[in-house]
This record gives sequence, structure tokens and C-alpha cells, in this order.
Amino acid sequence: MKKIMTIVLLTIVSAGFAIAQNGADEQELIKLDKEWSAAMERGDRDALNRIIADDYTTRNGAWNKAQYIEQAIKDKANDDINLKNATSVPSNYSVKFKGGEMAVMAHITVGKGEYKGKSFNDYSRSIHVWMKRGGRWQVVASEGNPIPDGQVLRHIEREWEEATKNKDKAWFERNLADEYTAINSRGKMFNKTEDIADTLSNADTITSGELSNMQVRVHGDTAVVTGRLHRVGKDKNGSFDRNYMFTDTFVKRDGRWQVVSTQSTLVAPDATTKN
Repeated sequence: MKKIMTIVLLTIVSAGFAIAQNGADEQELIKLDKEWSAAMERGDRDALNRIIADDYTTRNGAWNKAQYIEQAIKDKANDDINLKNATSVPSNYSVKFKGGEMAVMAHITVGKGEYKGKSFNDYSRSIHVWMKRGGRWQVVASEGNPIPDGQVLRHIEREWEEATKNKDKAWFERNLADEYTAINSRGKMFNKTEDIADTLSNADTITSGELSNMQVRVHGDTAVVTGRLHRVGKDKNGSFDRNYMFTDTFVKRDGRWQVVSTQSTLVAPDATTKN
């Protein structure tokens, strides 16, 4: 019995160490991935050489390490001329380890800005394979693809709630179409200018906004999103806890989705399944 207990305890300790180690490696890999993106934006050849393994390849075999880095340098020179106000924000990281020396990473990247004077929003999903060699992680393979419109629209909905919480005027100016109309839960109608002004002047403080039960229907360059919003915060009367059902209509112009109308209804609390 004593021997069995010793084996069990050693197994538990080993498992705990592996979890802790994977946690540390995961944070290191996320940090490296962000350094990789920053090096791409700077056209930093030395940093790219450090992060990318000598046997690196894209999944379709289009580029090896040298070709990838040369293309990155060319892209940087082109962007310096044609790209303005650009941002690239990764999120939704997932890292799966295969033993202690291999990891598969996936994440979504949202790129925004102006290219040759035209605004763009890019939503892509990337998959990277990392190997640990000589105690150092390097990327050995990668693939990136645009995400489907349904996922893009769900992402925009979450951005919208975050923009409302942070009173992000630039987000509204960019993502609400000029002909946008809104009907709020009190039945009042706003145009784009009025709705932005109302949002920015609203004294309510939102502490959390949780979207759920989202259904997306895409019909060519038009889409309708329905769902539920649970919002918690404080107003002039104290704390509030509100639930809304909403319908949002989007149109796709020049490759990016914009909101053309929204309507919300205040409803009773209900258990929902988060999407």
C-alpha cells in the first residue's frame, strides 16, 4: 500500500509540474507570437531570423524561411507608402501541447486601417506550429486564412459592446453606415449622429456586457444578426441588471461589414447559452 501511495503521489506531482510548465510555455509562446507580429510590422530581419526556424515552411509549401522574411521586408516597404493608421490585434489564443517540445497555436487577428486611401477590416485565423529546440521555442510552420462572414459578424457584435462600454467614438464612426438607424428599448429612433452622441453622453457605467444566443443569417452582401445581451452596471439610480433581445442588420461594402440598423427590446431575465 505504501508503495502504491508513493507512485500515486509521484504521478500527481509530475502532472502538476507538467501543467505548470505548459502554462509558462503557453505565456512564452503568446509573447513570442506578438513579438513576431511586431517584427513583421517593423520589417525587423534580425527578430524574424530569431523567431522563425531554419526549416520553417508555410502549410502549402509556398515559402521557406528565407522567402518568408524577404516577403516581409518587401511588404514593410510597400506598407510604408500605402498603409495608414493600421492596427493588428490578436485575440482568442488557443495553445495545445504535443509533449514538452511541440505546440500548436491558433488565434484570430483583427487588422484595421487604410490602404491606398480605402478603409479595411481584416479578420483572419492563424495556425502556427512551434518546436522547442535547445530550450528555445521557434515557429516551424504556419497557415492563415480569412474567417467566415458569420464569425466576423459575431466578432463585430462583441467589438460593438466593448465600444459602447468604453465610449469609443472612432469605432462607431467607422462601423456604423451613414444611413444607420437605431430604435432603442424605449422605442426612440436615432440616426447615426444622434446615436453616437447619445452613447457618448450617457452617464451609465457598464461593468459587463455578455452576448448569447446569437444567430447570423448572411444573404450575399446583407446579413441579419439576432441575439440576447445581458448588461450589468450602474446608473443614476444605482446598480442595474438588464437583458435585451436585439436585431442588427449589416451590409458589406468594399469588403467590410457595416451596421445599417439596430433594434433592441428590454426583456425579463432568462438562462441563456453563450455563443
